[in-house]
Amino acid sequence: MEEYADRYAQKKEDLFDRIQEFLFPGEVEIEGTGYERSLLDRRIEKYLDKHFDEYIQEYGLVRELDLIVYEEKLSEILDGIKDIKEFQDDTGATIAEFERRLDRLESEL
Repeated sequence: MEEYADRYAQKKEDLFDRIQEFLFPGEVEIEGTGYERSLLDRRIEKYLDKHFDEYIQEYGLVRELDLIVYEEKLSEILDGIKDIKEFQDDTGATIAEFERRLDRLESEL
């Protein structure tokens, strides 16, 4: 059933495209590309709608959602580094205390 609905929708889009090309045959050159498209040509937009994720991946683009995720990961990493630094400081203080006690014990013997 869905297959028939898809075919109908495709025929409808094709019909609208043909009407559009008939009514608005003008073309616009996109500067620097050598590509000329009609004023209301929606093929590029249709392609991007269908293949947007592939396009982003191919050109290595970053989305706002990706930035949010990266910022959260960075925050977690910085918190982890802070915790490690505090652990190192505490461990250094504990070692210094043990060395002081050891020196005191050695001096008493």
